[in-house]
Amino acid sequence: MTVKHAPIALIAMFLWSCATTKNDGESDWTELEVTASGDKAFRVSGTVKFLDLEGGVFVIRDDAGVQYNPTNLPEPFRQDGLSIEADAFRRDGMVSIAMVGPMIELSRIRERPRPTGLTGTSWLLEDLAGLGVVDNSQATLAFLEDGQVSGSGSCNRFSGSVTIDGNDVSFGNLVSTRKACIESIMRQEDRYLEALEKANRFELDGSFLLLHVEGSSKPLKFIRVDRMRGM
Repeated sequence: MTVKHAPIALIAMFLWSCATTKNDGESDWTELEVTASGDKAFRVSGTVKFLDLEGGVFVIRDDAGVQYNPTNLPEPFRQDGLSIEADAFRRDGMVSIAMVGPMIELSRIRERPRPTGLTGTSWLLEDLAGLGVVDNSQATLAFLEDGQVSGSGSCNRFSGSVTIDGNDVSFGNLVSTRKACIESIMRQEDRYLEALEKANRFELDGSFLLLHVEGSSKPLKFIRVDRMRGM
């Protein structure tokens, strides 16, 4: 009787896949080799961004707006707009041609689970119905329990109610604080809150939320974030 052995390459691939992924009941981590552990690892939760610099570079912009330059971002995660979380080590002694943020080396990474509904999710405004957003401003929106919402209009905090029926959505009773900011920020805030009051439909598209607004041909576009301070 002859015994056939599996090809060595297939065995190696199987062992590699077992060693490089872990399942914690939510989604798989991709484990990565690091050159040296160095300082204590820290968690990065944010979005992969493609920057058209020096031939193109992928960065990770965390939910607080800090931009990191990963030395070893795996190919499957090089997707503009992909929502991820990763454990990383600072590599301040390394230098990159594209000086786009602190250098980090990832020890593991995974795609963040995509929301199936709005309750419990938080979002950062990326485009105000085709007008873009003011640089370094943060207009946010968080869907809380019991039909409530809160966020930052860009300058002031706001809160109110939300009614969701399928993909139909309506916001009501929006109230905000009354702090004054520079004119461009105040104009953006006024437009943002007015748009929320006219929103009538939403779409979830991966890591993005689109809010369609009555009377506007372009939606509000948000990107998903972890709950941000003040939301």
